[in-house]
Amino acid sequence: MGRLKQRNRGDVMLQNNAKLKRHYRKNQFWFWKAVETYTLGFYFILWVNVLDGRPPHHTIVQRFDDPIFIFLIAIVGTMSLTYSIWDFHFFHARQIIIGLLVFVWSMYFCVFFYHGMQTGYWDFALFLIGPMIGSMVSYGLTGDA
Repeated sequence: MGRLKQRNRGDVMLQNNAKLKRHYRKNQFWFWKAVETYTLGFYFILWVNVLDGRPPHHTIVQRFDDPIFIFLIAIVGTMSLTYSIWDFHFFHARQIIIGLLVFVWSMYFCVFFYHGMQTGYWDFALFLIGPMIGSMVSYGLTGDA
């Protein structure tokens, strides 16, 4: 009887692994967008005060690399990662995740753009974020449902 229970547990684990692989294949785009969102948070952690201006200029843009915003980036990344692995469909989860990701990346696109206009230093991240937003919107409108 013990072997039968053990074999059934093994079968369940194999089924769960197959299900996770199927969900990953279906949602791998959103998985990698979650990883990119975590990378944005790590960018702000590693390069402290990225958005600081020159001394006479203190603007609201400087607040976007504070710990509270990094924490919010991590929350959005975690929600996106959770959706991509488990593929749940209640409460319009897909639309909420797409909206949150596009909002976060659009907000930081605007922040980097405004910071570049203020300082004259155009960060390379600005040129990476634009196509990422385009790919998220495009895949959100035409990708797997």
